[in-house]
Amino acid sequence: MFTKIKEYFREVIAQLKQTTWPTKESTKNMTLLVVCVAALLALYLGGIDFLLQKIMGILI
Repeated sequence: MFTKIKEYFREVIAQLKQTTWPTKESTKNMTLLVVCVAALLALYLGGIDFLLQKIMGILI
């Protein structure tokens, strides 16, 4: 049983060594992109919510 656990961790370490990690610049750019897309989506949904509130206010 312990040999299987050791083998598992040995394979995990081998896979992690093969991983290509992103550069700091790439990580910074992708983080900025995610923040900008989230902000734009929040503005879009907020605008739709505002318009729907005004329409419902007129109808009711």
